[in-house]
Amino acid sequence: MAYCMKCGTALSADTAAYCAKCGAPTPAAAAPRGTPPVEAAFGHSTVGVGALRSRGESAALLFGFGLFALSWVVLDVTTAFVPVLLGTVGLIVYVLYQQGALKGSSVAVSPRNFPDIESLAQEAASRLGIGKPNLFIKQSRELNAYAMGFVGSACVVVHSEIVSATEHAPRELQFIIGHEFTHIKCSHVLWQTIAAKNPLLGSVPILNFVLPLFFSWWSRQAELTADRGGLIACGDLAASQKALARLVIGAELFDRLNVEEFVKQAYDGDVATKANELFSSHPLLAKRIVALAEFSRSPLVARAPQMKARAQEA
Repeated sequence: MAYCMKCGTALSADTAAYCAKCGAPTPAAAAPRGTPPVEAAFGHSTVGVGALRSRGESAALLFGFGLFALSWVVLDVTTAFVPVLLGTVGLIVYVLYQQGALKGSSVAVSPRNFPDIESLAQEAASRLGIGKPNLFIKQSRELNAYAMGFVGSACVVVHSEIVSATEHAPRELQFIIGHEFTHIKCSHVLWQTIAAKNPLLGSVPILNFVLPLFFSWWSRQAELTADRGGLIACGDLAASQKALARLVIGAELFDRLNVEEFVKQAYDGDVATKANELFSSHPLLAKRIVALAEFSRSPLVARAPQMKARAQEA
């Protein structure tokens, strides 16, 4: 049954082109001859967009947005990090090359070469619960030691000046070796190589200021962690603190150094000193000496057999 769209009067099948009551045109008047009759109540208000939209339109729209997002990530984000990734690979290759060069420019510590130092290293590694990394002595007048490489292939290099300076203080040397072994145990060397020492990271927009601050802060905390490992390795707080103090003044003047007065410097620093530390990879040595004393009172150190043995010897 059809109805007049103006007055609502029911229209019969044989209704003429105009409504008998109000004279409004009926669907039969608008439809061309030969077309099927149209339901008069069917208007635009009854047609939803969802009903009109084909199935393929929504799928195509979602696919288009997805393709756009993917292209943005690939072209605008990923390509920005390609130099960083290449730089990281380059650093890894460089570190492996440096490790290979050590065999020709340094002396590997072994039971036949510097057996006393080999014994200290074996003992330190055992106390830290790791296999002993390769240890090398390299000629240098600089008081320094460092770890390099990656998990499974990392090694430690100790400068000859440190070996000479601690000739009569083996526990100090053991602290230094244990410190570097801890860097390897805690994967510090890996992150330093991939991130903290990667100069390309500083070229990434927005991160070029944040990253140096973050990695400097992280590096300082990593040094404190390594100091703790050094203390566990040698089992002697006094020797650990003296080993750090030697780095300040050198071997020649160490015997004239008042360590207690030096420690006070850590808390008497001016604003410039404190600001400089924010960008430094190492904490102030005086603060490291104080931090070691605080850690020595922790349950972890108290339970260490070597610490108990040193206390009994004292």
